[in-house]
Amino acid sequence: MINGFRKELLFYMRGGRLITLVIVMIALAVMSPLMFGMTSQMMQMMKEAMPDGSYSELAEEFSSFSASDIAVYNSEYICGIGAIIILFIFKAAAGGEQKKRSVIIPQCAGISPERYVLPKFIIYPLSIFAVSFLAVVLGAAVSAAMFPGGLDWSMIMLSAFATGVFLAFCTALQFCVGLSTGKSNAAVVIVIAMQMFLPTILAMFRVDRFNPLALSSISLAAARASGRSGSVLLSTLDAAGTSNDLSSLNVAVSFGTAIVISVILYFVTVFALHTKEVHNEGNEPVL
Repeated sequence: MINGFRKELLFYMRGGRLITLVIVMIALAVMSPLMFGMTSQMMQMMKEAMPDGSYSELAEEFSSFSASDIAVYNSEYICGIGAIIILFIFKAAAGGEQKKRSVIIPQCAGISPERYVLPKFIIYPLSIFAVSFLAVVLGAAVSAAMFPGGLDWSMIMLSAFATGVFLAFCTALQFCVGLSTGKSNAAVVIVIAMQMFLPTILAMFRVDRFNPLALSSISLAAARASGRSGSVLLSTLDAAGTSNDLSSLNVAVSFGTAIVISVILYFVTVFALHTKEVHNEGNEPVL
């Protein structure tokens, strides 16, 4: 087991994947505050230079943005763009080894499918959760420093937690598909298609809540609700009602199903790899 974790950590760090992940998440976290802040200043300068021009309305619009508005954009970028970038960063670890046949080496070294898969399902999702959680908090801190209105940090923490669990779930799904099929590109396409189309399909049938994909909406709703000064987390959740993304039941069930399904994906992956094992008994290999 220790050899499996050591091998995965070396593969994670030596390839520059961890550093790339941290840099991407930091860039996404500060992109919205800096972009809106610079645009607001530019519009204000144009308004002062041409007070009767059309820039006056734009300047007022940009100046009306609050810290919670920017926090919503942060969460949206990290859940959307960040998720796609993460899929490509982890493509080599999620099926790339099977494609290059390099998985034969750890198998010959005596690493069972359980010991081969478990480090991947622990190291990568947990690192994604930690980095994305800190990225949302960092983006909110920069937004609060640059824009008025203040933030309810209990809601920001909920948004960060939802973002982290959502991206960790997407990572687990990617590894399940990639390792089970040995096709890393197919895993990327499937997860991206799920993120783009499945929420819309579920919304059409009004079953877009109480599932892991609802965590993205919870993250955005919590960031939006962070503008309510003085709100308390539990009272805000209960007051939101069952028709709101922030209902306490939706939050609890969405988190729970994401964790449970991620565990199930691990066992599905192990089972799929066991079916592909080659057992040499006697003189004839038996599939």
